[in-house]
Amino acid sequence: MTDTLIETEKTLDLDDYKLLLEKQGWVILSPEFVKDDPERALSGFGQTLLQFNGKKTFEVQYRPGFDNLPYSQSKNGIGPHTEAPVYDPPPRFLALHCHVQAKCGGGQTQLADGFEFYNSLDEELKKIACEKSISFSATAQPGYSGKLEHSTCIISNVEKKPIFRFSYNQFYYGDVNPSDCTTTVIPKTDDEACLRRIAKLGETFFNDNSISILIPEKSILIWDNQRLMHARVRYTDTSRHLTRYWLSCSSNEVLEAN
Repeated sequence: MTDTLIETEKTLDLDDYKLLLEKQGWVILSPEFVKDDPERALSGFGQTLLQFNGKKTFEVQYRPGFDNLPYSQSKNGIGPHTEAPVYDPPPRFLALHCHVQAKCGGGQTQLADGFEFYNSLDEELKKIACEKSISFSATAQPGYSGKLEHSTCIISNVEKKPIFRFSYNQFYYGDVNPSDCTTTVIPKTDDEACLRRIAKLGETFFNDNSISILIPEKSILIWDNQRLMHARVRYTDTSRHLTRYWLSCSSNEVLEAN
């Protein structure tokens, strides 16, 4: 894992940011570009979409009640995943607007290339990733009864564009937002065992190849959610506060949950 220090020698405009986003899969929008108007700043990259909570924004900050779970509103670390694999297609871009950053030394957002992970697999697992349909499922919040579900492969295509889906929580615990994170449960089927194997391989690849970014306050980190896995480092500073946005790549793209 590589810690990344963000330094900018010149003021960037929208075209500069879009070129960087296309090249490396992620970019940080400066406070000068954001100008305390994140939706305006993000409008050049895509349409803001509704999230699991039915709103265009989701507050990523500590809330009591999730202390033993790998959930965005806990202080815990969260394993590698792509956002909303239960949607078809999943959000093209994910953005985090940082209001207050953790001062405890944790809370970094980590990113790694999902297609590079796929290329690291052996031929048997590559075939499974492209051909084996997986039932992705997600509760809107741990403990909720309703679930969103969508069956697809880890590598799929929408209009000839490859999409990478991955969720350590899904493959290891059976839900994108699990309420029970018991690691001692023995897999009941060969498919479950295979998914746990892919989860652990993905975790190892991520630990070895991810970059780690502490988003500057008033800045926005945006990345390609159909290409990159992301994760979060555990933190203890409960003042940490970011706002999450989902974006499509165009005004014509619509997310659907099956």
